[in-house]
Amino acid sequence: MKTKVQSQALWIGAGALAGGSLPLLLYWLQAATIIPPEQTATVHRIHPFEEWVVVVTAFGAKPAYMLISLACVVWLWRQRSPDLVALRRGLLVFWLGEAACAVNFTVFQGFSDLWEYFHNFGMAVGFSFVTYAVLDGIDRRLVKYSAAKDRCAALSLCRACIKYADVPCGLRRVFAMLIPATMVVACMPLCVGLKPSVFDTHVFGSPVHYAEALSDQLFEIRYCPALALVLLAASWLVLQFKRVEPVPLAKVLFAAAMGPLGFGLMRLFLTAAYHENAVWSNAWEELTELLFTIAVAFMLWVFRPALFAPETSSAANQMDSTGAVA
Repeated sequence: MKTKVQSQALWIGAGALAGGSLPLLLYWLQAATIIPPEQTATVHRIHPFEEWVVVVTAFGAKPAYMLISLACVVWLWRQRSPDLVALRRGLLVFWLGEAACAVNFTVFQGFSDLWEYFHNFGMAVGFSFVTYAVLDGIDRRLVKYSAAKDRCAALSLCRACIKYADVPCGLRRVFAMLIPATMVVACMPLCVGLKPSVFDTHVFGSPVHYAEALSDQLFEIRYCPALALVLLAASWLVLQFKRVEPVPLAKVLFAAAMGPLGFGLMRLFLTAAYHENAVWSNAWEELTELLFTIAVAFMLWVFRPALFAPETSSAANQMDSTGAVA
């Protein structure tokens, strides 16, 4: 069972990488992927406090969360549990995306749309892997839905379990309702107009360039939600029509959808909220990523005895043939 789920996750991951590479055509078809500095907008003056915000996030928050994520990848390198493997891969892809962001700002001064795409793509795919890690971890370690011999945590609500009786599964029915609801949410970015923007400023005398190019918005609020809709629809169809073990594959597809959807919604909110001052849009993105990596490292540290221990089925969690606790 574990090998089958890992194989499904591998194929879905390969599909996500292939699908995510399609927007590269936007950059290859363009005459140039680097905007010359002389074509940018008026230079904006910012408050000295905002200048310090740029410095702290660029030279403090960003290196910190890149170091934390890389340290977690190394820490998880020998783990073989599917949820921890997915987490490791997600953090690694996330780190690669942030490394692309660093290349864009240090080498191209923020003018390369192509390297910004690598940044965005890394975040979207990384969030998909992390979402799968969370879903699989909750299932494997808390709910026990997929464990054949362990009592499902929802048994007290369902009263009878699909594992041992011919009854509908409450969790599966909730999941089937949640997917269409998420598809409705995925339509929100598609209704937003495309508004490319450029924000140039000086930080302690050095020029800093922020841009939300048309190619960025096409990826963030057009391609990402459209891809999420396709993956969510596939997840729902698998859940409804696949007769043998539909939940594992549906869960992988759902997690694959949540990465681009979550990334697109995050960028949509930050761009809309700080449209007049991109300093804060960038700062809050960096700070939330720092909080994300700190939270991951903290959870791994707090629960390391159980997370890194060999998986065993608790005798107290076993069920008899009627679905009752043994």
